[in-house]
Amino acid sequence: MRTLATALLWCVATLATFVAIGAQWSATHLLDESGFVELTSRVGDDREVQEAAAALAGEAFADQTGLPIVWHDQVASGVSRAILRLTESPDWSEAWRATTRSTHQRLFAEPTPTDIRADVAPLVDLAIAEVDLPISLPGPGELPVTVSDEDPADLVAAVSRARDLTIVAVGTALIAAVLALAASRRRSTTLAALGIGVLAAAAAWWVLGRVALPQFIEDQSAATAYGRELHEVLTARIVASLDATLVWVALGGAAMTALGLLSRARRS
Repeated sequence: MRTLATALLWCVATLATFVAIGAQWSATHLLDESGFVELTSRVGDDREVQEAAAALAGEAFADQTGLPIVWHDQVASGVSRAILRLTESPDWSEAWRATTRSTHQRLFAEPTPTDIRADVAPLVDLAIAEVDLPISLPGPGELPVTVSDEDPADLVAAVSRARDLTIVAVGTALIAAVLALAASRRRSTTLAALGIGVLAAAAAWWVLGRVALPQFIEDQSAATAYGRELHEVLTARIVASLDATLVWVALGGAAMTALGLLSRARRS
């Protein structure tokens, strides 16, 4: 009976650890604004993303001006070229971060939006002084563009619960682990098994990050041309961030396993 109880508690602890990893990462890198900005900041260093963002910002700004077509195309191409020239400047990073920050703020505003948009006004503001335009034009103030037509309501709702879910999952994992150790006949063996459970949870997320995550991001972003440009780079950035978290989790699991095995060996 004690063996069965220990096994069931091990399953609960392992499952709770799996949930805690995903919830903690989401709370840190998606729900938290600064974490989201940091996660997406390096996406703006990719040349293809820069070219797509520049073209989108130039076209959106020209559309907003309401100029005749003969000037519209000149403004759009001029702004786009100026943005691309300035991607190597120190101000580009801050302009890109401002754009991603506005995306996060809009996503988690009330009511939840029905699409995903980014305000590219900081990119245009960065470049407009460098453009030789046929007439003088002020900065756009706000310039929201659609990144994805997919409704993010389910994603936002899930991420909004991440912080509370992390607390519940971590608490459940700890309680289940303590009870498993208390019920076990061989605590050293149980400790090693709990460590293996942590490693299994990390391995499961490692696989999901390479199998399910790219498809999920593609479903969210492939509705627009700009979203398709973002897909590959954003996926790589998210997987790298998740991997960094998994390394620490795996180290903790390995330490628990090693401690359990060493304790068992000393008692043998």
